Amino acid sequence: MSRVVICHGIGYQYKHAETVLTEWYKALRVGMTDAARPVPDAGDVAAVYYGSCFRSRGVKGGGVDDELANIPAFQIGDVRDPLELELLEAFAEGTDTPLPGGKGIGQIALRRLERYEGLGKPMGRTVIWMIRQVRRYLDASDTVRACAQQRFERVVTPDTRVVIGHSLGSVVAYEALRAHPEWNVHTFISLGSPLGLRAVRHRLLPTPISEGNALPPVARWVNVAAKDDPIALVKHLAPTFGDVDDRPVVNLPWHSPGKYFLGSHSVVRYLTTEEVAEAVATALRATER
Repeated sequence: MSRVVICHGIGYQYKHAETVLTEWYKALRVGMTDAARPVPDAGDVAAVYYGSCFRSRGVKGGGVDDELANIPAFQIGDVRDPLELELLEAFAEGTDTPLPGGKGIGQIALRRLERYEGLGKPMGRTVIWMIRQVRRYLDASDTVRACAQQRFERVVTPDTRVVIGHSLGSVVAYEALRAHPEWNVHTFISLGSPLGLRAVRHRLLPTPISEGNALPPVARWVNVAAKDDPIALVKHLAPTFGDVDDRPVVNLPWHSPGKYFLGSHSVVRYLTTEEVAEAVATALRATER
């Protein structure tokens, strides 16, 4: 029935829908149980998987544990596209004090993101790889956006009442909802969203009509942004998009000795928040009346 549809963010190039759905449903179930909210049946939750849209045809997906194994050894010199550099600098602004200007700004931004616990201390090549995915989705000459939107359209059904988009997935979901006013979606939940960034906002399709009036056709939009999440640099989307229910949260990194496995931007961290549980439960209850 797909009453709840979840769309992933950056990464996931070699994972599969079945794998990510299992992880997400478990997190959502934990969050809703802790918040004493009715838990949707597993069969009512579906995943939009578009990670393979970034792969060339004929390249097979890997297993769960090798998502980052085949990333090229990117360095800051590989960041030549103006949009990639703009995104790199914007995300780095959310990690520390304002970036200095001048020569070497890209390298400074990359190093800050590498060291940042809120992202789980990723390798520099991983940061560049993920920023390149955002750029490719927003690039009108690339095929990724059309592929991702087609995947989204296949998952949404007349029974879908809640759409959850994490990170880049919130951009994919936002565009899909605006392109399909005929859908019966009640609530859109954006998690760790970069939609407030100028570099992203100015490349959205369909282009927002005007500042403060660019809502998707839903009854409610809940935006959940963690304080230390640099991807969600703009925490409040209401001033830009209109009637958005902005919900700031604190997502603490999950620390294992010597290594951070989950940072503030983690979809698992977001799905276990009470804010998400409330929004999902309220939407499903409203549509059952």
